[in-house]
Amino acid sequence: MEIAERHQWQLNALTFLYAYTQYVLVHERVMAGLPPDKPAELDKPRMLRLAKVVDDMILDFRKEDGLTDLERRRVIRLAREIKSHVREKWPLRDASLTEWIASAAAHFYCEEHINNGYVRMGRVFDPDMADRFLERVEFCRGQTVTITNYANKVADGEQLTYGETNQLGVWKEDAIAHLDNLDSDFGDIKMYVEF
Repeated sequence: MEIAERHQWQLNALTFLYAYTQYVLVHERVMAGLPPDKPAELDKPRMLRLAKVVDDMILDFRKEDGLTDLERRRVIRLAREIKSHVREKWPLRDASLTEWIASAAAHFYCEEHINNGYVRMGRVFDPDMADRFLERVEFCRGQTVTITNYANKVADGEQLTYGETNQLGVWKEDAIAHLDNLDSDFGDIKMYVEF
């Protein structure tokens, strides 16, 4: 594997890791009845620090250098910790409406961060990749706007419409069907930084 390709996989790992910190933060905000897209006083300092550490690693990332051995070991440690926080938030089949809304919001914000990370990664490594993921920005934004509206309705004590309830049902089944993706994603993070 070429050095540039190895470094691209390392940036991919950081992208996933940062997105999963956002998963946890968004989930906790929605569960507290707060807007998912705005920092909140209840944001746990540890999770904010983890997000900042990973974000700083992304901002400092250089295509030519990749991650140092020390940074790679740190990413693996951070991934273990972040995974445990995400697993705590992952919905169970019998989760409450608020838990499902929180899970869907966390998922869509996580997905948006991954997509935006791929745009950045494409700008660093592959302009065609950046273009492909730029095409998804509006779609991802639309999902986060939709779920934010659902979260705000539930927080305000309003009922979801029949269509909204059905859409949430689709998202629930998707979340249940993809629990294995969590283990796969974190396994990939470890693999990507160990290349």
